[in-house]
Amino acid sequence: MTEHSPQKTKYRKPRIALTMGDPCGIGPEVIAKGLNDPVLHKIGDLCVIGDLQVMRAHVARFAPKQKVVPVQKITEAVFRPDILNVLQIGQNDAKTGTTLFPPGAPHPDSATTAFKAIEKAAKLALRGEIDAIATAPINKDAMQNIGFAFPGHTEFFAAAANTDDFGMMMTSRSMKIMLASIHLPLVEAISQLNADNLLKTIRLTHHTLKQDFGYIRPHIAVAGLNPHAGERGMLGQEEQSAVTPAIETAQAAGMHVSGPYPADTLFYKLRQGRFDAAVALYHDQALIPIKLLAFACAVNITAGLPFIRTSVDHGTAFDIAGQGIADPGSLQAAVRTAAEMARHRAPDRYF
Repeated sequence: MTEHSPQKTKYRKPRIALTMGDPCGIGPEVIAKGLNDPVLHKIGDLCVIGDLQVMRAHVARFAPKQKVVPVQKITEAVFRPDILNVLQIGQNDAKTGTTLFPPGAPHPDSATTAFKAIEKAAKLALRGEIDAIATAPINKDAMQNIGFAFPGHTEFFAAAANTDDFGMMMTSRSMKIMLASIHLPLVEAISQLNADNLLKTIRLTHHTLKQDFGYIRPHIAVAGLNPHAGERGMLGQEEQSAVTPAIETAQAAGMHVSGPYPADTLFYKLRQGRFDAAVALYHDQALIPIKLLAFACAVNITAGLPFIRTSVDHGTAFDIAGQGIADPGSLQAAVRTAAEMARHRAPDRYF
C-alpha cells in the first residue's frame, strides 16, 4: 500500500460581510468608524453590503484615510486595512454621488435597501462565498411597511436557511444568554413555555457553546419565570410544570444543566463566572441585564444556522444619526465574535 503525505491545509482569515442596515440610521457610521481599526482586518477579510454612496459619505467623514472600492463579487475584493470593499445595494446615483438617504429618519427606500443587503448576505453565506455575516440595525416599522414578514433579522435568516431550530443568544465578555422566546408579547411567551420547547432551547445552547465557542462540557443555568423561581409552587406553577422537567431531561442526556434559578440573582452569578451560559425565558429577562452591563460591547448571535450571523445589540438610533456620536463598540465586537466563531467551527481552515 502506497503511503501518501498528508495534504497541507491552506489557512486563511474568515470572510465576514457586514450589512449596512437602514442607511438613514447609525449603521453606516458605526461601520465606517469600526472598520477604521486595522486590528479588525487582522482577524477577518471584511466587506460591506450596502449603498455605495452612503458608505462613501460616511467613510469620507469618519475614516478619510480609507478608500471605498465598489466590487461586484466577493472574489474581486482586495482585503487590506486601508480598503473598504462595498457590494453595492441601493438606489443612489453612482455617477453623481448624490445620496438619497439623509440621516435621522426613515426614507421610503431605506428599508428596501436594508432588505436587499441582508437578502444578498444570506445568499452569499448559503453558497459559501462568505463565512459570516455581521449586521447593522434595521428599523422594524419601516421593514414592515415594505412587506418584510419577519419580526427581525433572526427570523429572516432562519427562514432563509430553512431551519426552525434556531435561537437568539446575547453575548458579552462575561455573559452568554440564550433566549427561550424571542420577539413575542410577554403573555404569548409565557403561554408557549413548556418542557419540550425549553428542552429544545437548552439543547441548542449546549450545541452552540461547543460548536461556536469551544466549550467541552458547558455548565448552563436556567432562569425561573416567577419571583424566587416560583417558591416551590407558591408563586407560580411554571417552574414545576415546564422548567424543572426540561432541566431533568437535559441532565439525563448528559448535559451539565442546573436551575431553575431566581432571575434576580442568576445574572449576577453568571457574570461572576459561576456558569458558562444562561437560558432566559423571555426577551427582556435576557436583554435588560446584558444591555445594562455591556451595552457598548454586547453582541446578538443567531444560533442554529448553517452559517454564522452576529449583530450589534442596538437599534437604528435615528435620534443621533448624522451627529457623529454613535459608538462603534458593539459593531466591532460583532466582527470579533464572528471571527471567533468561524475559527471554532473550522479550526483547520482559518487562522
